[in-house]
This record gives sequence, structure tokens and C-alpha cells, in this order.
Amino acid sequence: MAVTSKGQTSNQEIKWFDSYTKVMLSIMFVLLLFIFGAGKYMASHNMDAAGTDEIENNLATKVTQGEHHPFAELPGDAQIGAFSVANFFAGLIVGHHWEKLFGKPINDEETQEVE
Repeated sequence: MAVTSKGQTSNQEIKWFDSYTKVMLSIMFVLLLFIFGAGKYMASHNMDAAGTDEIENNLATKVTQGEHHPFAELPGDAQIGAFSVANFFAGLIVGHHWEKLFGKPINDEETQEVE
């Protein structure tokens, strides 16, 4: 049972993991799997893909006199790519569920009640 914005109860239950969300999450995880797989392959073969993060990490290491230890080691700008992919799909999913999260605009509710 769900509660509407006017305090009325309805028997409609909000379905968060609909087919759209499941497809978007699957595509996101496949893309992230490829990115992390490529990073692991490059690390195991000692390949260098110096990106902006590597330069910044080296500068930070010199300043702090300590080694940097990222949560997930990805070469070059692959970490930026992984975050971009994850944020893109999170935005698609939040946009798809926008009205479920924040409710419908008041104008839409009023016009539906009149009809």
C-alpha cells in the first residue's frame, strides 16, 4: 500500500527494478567489467597509460612523502571513464524513476483529477 501526496492510500506498489532499470544496470556492469578487465590486463603486462591522474598522484606522492593507494587501480584515465559510465547510467535510472522519487508536479495531478 502506498501513500499519495494528499495522504490517501492506494494499492499500487512502486516497482523500482522494472525491465528498464534491469537492462540499464546490466549494460553498466558489462561496460565496467570491460574497463576493469582492460585495467587488470594492462597492469599484469606492465603497460603504461599515463593520464592526468598518474601525474597528479606522482605530484601528491612527492608532497606527502608517502605512496598513494587508490581504491581500484586503473591505468591512465580509465578510472575517470569508469566513474563516467557509472554516473551516466545512474542518471538515466534516476531520470526514469524521477516521478516515483519526487512525485508528480501539482499541475499534472490537478488535470488528471478534472478529467
